Amino acid sequence: MVFQQTKKTVIKLCLLLSVFSLLFAMPAYAGAHKGPVYKFARGITYIVASPFQLPKEIIQVASEEESPWIAPWKGMSQGAGSGLYQMGRQGIAGIWDLFTFWTPADRDWKSLFDTSLFPEV
Repeated sequence: MVFQQTKKTVIKLCLLLSVFSLLFAMPAYAGAHKGPVYKFARGITYIVASPFQLPKEIIQVASEEESPWIAPWKGMSQGAGSGLYQMGRQGIAGIWDLFTFWTPADRDWKSLFDTSLFPEV
């Protein structure tokens, strides 16, 4: 009996949230998320997430190796080098976005480089 009541309450809550989301939905257009706030937030995100490039690259390079005997060594050598490069590159792009977020170069809000970690929306 209690389960039935909880199930009905959850269904009612989901329907209510669906109706509210349809009523208060804002019209979206292509450039809605671009601007100085977007660039500032992207810069902070790049700086915070840049240290995670190192383990990501180590794991990715090691997993691409077919031989289980060579994979750890290749991951630690080639992956660490690639990870340090990607970490520096993403960190510099984040610092660039932080210092230039209010000065748009012809309203170009693109990142300094294309990253595979955070796709542009």
